Amino acid sequence: MFSAAHRFLGIALLLMGAIHPAVSAEAARTAPSRPGTTAHAAATAPAPVAAAAVSKAGGPALPGRKFGKIDYVKVADGAKQLGLKLTKYDRGRRVILLGPNVSAEIENDTRDITVNSMRVLLGDPTQDAGGEIYLSRVDYERVLTPLVKPGFGPASRPLPGSKIVVLDPGHGGRDNGTSKNEKVYALDVALRAKKLLDAAGYRTVLTRDDDTYLTLAERPAVAHARKADLFVSIHFNAVANDKVTSGVEVYTFPPEGQRSTSSWSPSFSSDAEDDPAAVNRYDYWSSSLAHAIHRRFVGDLKTFDRGKKLKHLGVLRSLKCPGVLVECGFLTSEAEAKKIATAAYRDKLAEMIVRGIRDYTATVEAVRKKSS
Repeated sequence: MFSAAHRFLGIALLLMGAIHPAVSAEAARTAPSRPGTTAHAAATAPAPVAAAAVSKAGGPALPGRKFGKIDYVKVADGAKQLGLKLTKYDRGRRVILLGPNVSAEIENDTRDITVNSMRVLLGDPTQDAGGEIYLSRVDYERVLTPLVKPGFGPASRPLPGSKIVVLDPGHGGRDNGTSKNEKVYALDVALRAKKLLDAAGYRTVLTRDDDTYLTLAERPAVAHARKADLFVSIHFNAVANDKVTSGVEVYTFPPEGQRSTSSWSPSFSSDAEDDPAAVNRYDYWSSSLAHAIHRRFVGDLKTFDRGKKLKHLGVLRSLKCPGVLVECGFLTSEAEAKKIATAAYRDKLAEMIVRGIRDYTATVEAVRKKSS
């Protein structure tokens, strides 16, 4: 029998999974730039990972098995390695992993899992064999592990810095983005976030601070020149002929050999890349940064959770630091667009990004302290 706490968690997570809309917002993107002190957190948001919860890198490689050409590991083995309690339910088709301030729900035959109450899209679907659920080794090492045990495992190295932040307001100049307002709002949110980050002691750089057009290559080049520790590209979403879809999406670049989330749709073909991109060196910490920002939007601002996703974004590909792209809301949503049009709401959007960055910084510095 399950405990009351387990039953409650299972029901809550099932309900969260049930309300995700079927519309694929990222598939509708046509914007040219996508080809190829706020330290006090709201009580509703998860706390940053404490130093006591962090482990040094290490642990033997888990035994694996192949499904097709992809290497997988048993979720039960991963739970044991990560020090999490695993409970099976629904005849073994679902498992819950629990630890101090950590929870994850993983279901068989899906790429959609829940980690710390956040929707996370995997690069490969889970598999079942002999009543056991398996995760691809890449997803275990570069998606699940950084979210539930930061600093653990070889993929956590190199350990990045955390004080030089590059904010990239999407679009600009002749590139309006999803509408004439996206480039304006993206810059406005970035300027507000920069002010907050500067006040908190970060060194913050903008890729543009006015209505200037930048190529995809010029944006990460700013990060390289300033030796950035992390990179956040700020955008707004849209779905044609849809006035209802809303919410936040956070993107990282797919690990080597994995596909963009949108390429799993029936109308798309695989876009997996066999050669690693520069940013793949930081897959682990990009996942951590994305999760930190994602949970602030959903936990504090109560935006609809459209998930942490993967996409082969040109603005991220050549980065030499962890990087994410944040879609802060839908300008095609009647309700959300009205909020985004107000300065007060854009203040909140900037604050969520900054809170997420500060949470991520706390995690990186806790790992650094534990490792020294």
